[in-house]
Amino acid sequence: MTETATSPSLSSDTWNLQLDQLRTRYPHARPAILVALNILLHDKDIADNDAKARAILHGARITAASLGAARTLLSRMDSPTVATEPAPAAASAPTPARAVRRLRAADQPIDAASMIQQVVSKLQEQGNADADRLRDSIRK
Repeated sequence: MTETATSPSLSSDTWNLQLDQLRTRYPHARPAILVALNILLHDKDIADNDAKARAILHGARITAASLGAARTLLSRMDSPTVATEPAPAAASAPTPARAVRRLRAADQPIDAASMIQQVVSKLQEQGNADADRLRDSIRK
């Protein structure tokens, strides 16, 4: 009989070899996420409970969060990556000059004196409005 992609019968040598490759590729990922990723690499459409059972067979414990993180890693593995080395024709072409970046509002210098004057004038306006309302209520 032929072996299907959903069968959990992987030799432990193959399992450990693939897990070591994932550890070197993702050195900062938690071990549970790497175990879940290894399971998902063998069966992308596995149910969460089946994946947890398969992990227990290999002596690991995974959670639904680990499976979610592993699915995220798997989707990033499947997506096309940007080439890290430039193409030979692009390497010989001169690089264009960068456009001058416009200053954003946060990058512009702050005029503290004008800001203080604006705040003081707003406070005075509010105080005058409150005083007028108080005078009107006293007259009534």
